[in-house]
Amino acid sequence: MSKYSPLSDHLAQRAEDDWRASFAEIEMVLGASLPKAARQPAWWIGADKPHQKSWLDHGWRVSAVGEGMVSFKRTVAHEVQPPALKAAAETASTQAHVRQTAGIAAAVGGAIAVLAGLGLLAAKVIGGRKST
Repeated sequence: MSKYSPLSDHLAQRAEDDWRASFAEIEMVLGASLPKAARQPAWWIGADKPHQKSWLDHGWRVSAVGEGMVSFKRTVAHEVQPPALKAAAETASTQAHVRQTAGIAAAVGGAIAVLAGLGLLAAKVIGGRKST
């Protein structure tokens, strides 16, 4: 979990497509102070720094920075999901993957059993020919 995960979570749960926040509001969301570098627009604008991924990965971009304020704008259509619903969807997806994997394993196990049976049958046939 990164230092900026609370900001990611906050943005992911917002129903609005715009959020203008003071540095103090962002620090409240983070539960920590922003670094001194955050006073510079370059800290917010771009996509190459790890902290920027905390909003970019959730479909947000910084649209303006100035006078101790940051404006975020949603870049993609988004439907807000309550955390419990999101967790339930992730659990269901994981369970479906486990069932699919178990099904594949069972099929492979069955195929191996068939091949082993054919191998035994072939050994008997070949062994029977040698003794006659």
